[in-house]
Amino acid sequence: MSRYFMTELAVRQCETSVPDSRRLMAENAIRKQIARCSPQAGKYSGPVLVMSEERLRQNVRSFMAAMPRVRPHFAVKANPDAEILRIFKEEGTYFEIASIAELDAMLELGVDIETVFYSNPIKSPAAIKHAAVHGVVWFAVDTPEEIIKIAAIKQDAKLYLRIEVSNEGSAWPLAGKFGASATGVDALIEMAKKQAVQIAGVTFHVGSQCTNVNNWVEGIRSAKRIFEKLHDNGFAPELLNLGGGYPLQFTGDEPTIDEIALEINEALLSIPDSIQIMAEPGRYFVGSAGCLISQVVGLATRDDQRWLYLDTGVYGGLMELAEGFPSIMVSQRTGEAEIWTIAGPTCDSIDVLGKYSLPRNTEVEDLIFIPNLGAYCTPCASTFNGFPAPRMTMVG
Repeated sequence: MSRYFMTELAVRQCETSVPDSRRLMAENAIRKQIARCSPQAGKYSGPVLVMSEERLRQNVRSFMAAMPRVRPHFAVKANPDAEILRIFKEEGTYFEIASIAELDAMLELGVDIETVFYSNPIKSPAAIKHAAVHGVVWFAVDTPEEIIKIAAIKQDAKLYLRIEVSNEGSAWPLAGKFGASATGVDALIEMAKKQAVQIAGVTFHVGSQCTNVNNWVEGIRSAKRIFEKLHDNGFAPELLNLGGGYPLQFTGDEPTIDEIALEINEALLSIPDSIQIMAEPGRYFVGSAGCLISQVVGLATRDDQRWLYLDTGVYGGLMELAEGFPSIMVSQRTGEAEIWTIAGPTCDSIDVLGKYSLPRNTEVEDLIFIPNLGAYCTPCASTFNGFPAPRMTMVG
């Protein structure tokens, strides 16, 4: 795959102070992702996400080795492909779900449903009933209304409180829509006592692609204070869920899983052994295992701005790129680089992905590689405007 060219700007969209060794590690990882695409690139017939089984397994093992006390539950929403779920089950991971369809995938996979955690804080009555019938025990809550809803359906549920924490340093903040404040936690405790249901744990989420390790540390400290409050109110907490957010290496500027683990493991020393520690890695498990191949379908010059149109875009699984996610694009062509505005193929004006550095001599039908897209690409894709969603294929 030596003919595939990575400009420095393609690898690093902006200047960073990353040590050369870490930057080179990030670049080499990207090159490996692109190299795995060679067979599919040679017979290109439409956008395709090339997933590596080897990298999937490696990511799981790296996470487990870095945080041996933390039990990983793969966040199924990141990529619910059946083959991926099977691989993770073989590697000894557990699972976290957010919907009826994801629970049904667990039933199909044959996992122990009592180990499946339902971490969506807002669930329909139908979803709660479906989960209760099939043996789900653990449910996240962050409002008194949700406690009332669950208590009416499954009185013996084990609830874990989702609390608000800082999302500073995250590429995709999740704070606001979910997470109980300190006052909200008091209201949740009072409602649980009124409804005679059990609060058995605490969870938080630091935001997706989080580069601020302190968010996890502060979340653990907050959870410890809530455990004390739960004890004072007659509850027996047994779970701390660290959520997701563990970042991919785009430039080498991001903390590695070992660096994150160093801080988390230290913070967890203050948590009693009676508390089960779990986490919900999604992007970290699958993101770096997938590289998307797309093709240039059109070029345009609009005044002094160069535009490049791909055969997939916002509606084809690249929503995060349009929101400024720190992804990169790599061309099959070599040549002096310039800045292009990248857009998808649909007739919708929001189908624009932003500015990227690609060769000035780019031509229609050139292939473009977008690494680190194993998460939230194919799951978020549609066939809007009649354009095909990227298909997924697994390689070794």
